Amino acid sequence: MLLKKLKKEIIGDDSIFKKGNKKYKMPEYCPNKHYKHLCDSDYYRALIVLRHYIKIISDFYFSEKQKAKNIDLFMFTPSISSPMGPGSDSKPVPIKFGNLKTFLVDSSQFGFEPLLLNGLEKVYCYLPSMRGEDSDKRHLNQFYHCEMEMKGRLDDLLPIVEGYIRTLAEVIFTMNNIVKKISENSEKTRRYMEVIMRTKEFPKITFDEAIDILVKNDKRELVNFTSHGNDISCEGEIELMKILKVTTPIWLTDFDRDRVPFYQKPNPKNPNKTINADLLFPPIVENSFGGEVVGSGQRQDNVNEIYESLKRQENISPKPYEWYIDLRKQPNYKTTSGFGLGIERFIAWSLGKDNIRDVILYPRIKNIETRP
Repeated sequence: MLLKKLKKEIIGDDSIFKKGNKKYKMPEYCPNKHYKHLCDSDYYRALIVLRHYIKIISDFYFSEKQKAKNIDLFMFTPSISSPMGPGSDSKPVPIKFGNLKTFLVDSSQFGFEPLLLNGLEKVYCYLPSMRGEDSDKRHLNQFYHCEMEMKGRLDDLLPIVEGYIRTLAEVIFTMNNIVKKISENSEKTRRYMEVIMRTKEFPKITFDEAIDILVKNDKRELVNFTSHGNDISCEGEIELMKILKVTTPIWLTDFDRDRVPFYQKPNPKNPNKTINADLLFPPIVENSFGGEVVGSGQRQDNVNEIYESLKRQENISPKPYEWYIDLRKQPNYKTTSGFGLGIERFIAWSLGKDNIRDVILYPRIKNIETRP
């Protein structure tokens, strides 16, 4: 019902744009002049409209369709989540708040999990996350994250993620007139969205199967082999999808336990693997954005396994996470699973862009001052 209403609104919003099929050129990024471009650029006006509807449909999907509660969370925390694990490419952003040494929030997961003990089944947010690694075409130091945590196992979560992706695809498909104004690849975008909207279930491939495929196709250099587990680079993810000739996102599952965060549940059938899945997106056009857009996993529900994982992963101190471990000891604790989707990654992918900086209004890039 809301989508039908949104379609009318989207058509109505076309009135704020110039008539015709003129494409809006994206201004060349310049930190000192960026605020001026926001004042007068047709490109950014169209991007504002597109992001507006992605936010609206995200709230509708989770609050109305999934009956999840929207959570307003803190913006700094003593317990970071995403950099945990030797395979992570993320770094925390430390700050000093008075005499307190703390961190900017990198994910909402640790804020969500205690709330699910209080009688809630599903919670979600659409908030910024801050991370400290060097920025590139895939990473910003502040980006937007749509995240959800729920009671249940990964198998319960993945259909919800897929439904969200299909809903986002339908909005992008509906906004084709606006997409045309800011993308050179609107026809390919439209075709991809049609395929995703018709796909009932995305294919799955295990991490080990993916490595075997890359090695057999002489792409061994795209895998980082270590003595305590392996990683596949972003280039490896994209090459994998080329080899498989996929036209929809695919799930990459069962990562190596010692390369992912300590809170990922080990697979009972193989304790060196975890119950997790990344959703990889094939580039819409050559050299455009692709690879991981969604990360998801089932959380550790066993105290001893958590301590074991912390020790296995470069002997990480459990001190900042004792509160998190204690949740498992509460009488009303139940297993949870969750995911996060990078909003800029999804938008860059859907428009056939190659840089997520081009689809956010205020890029925050380490060591670069931007006004305002």
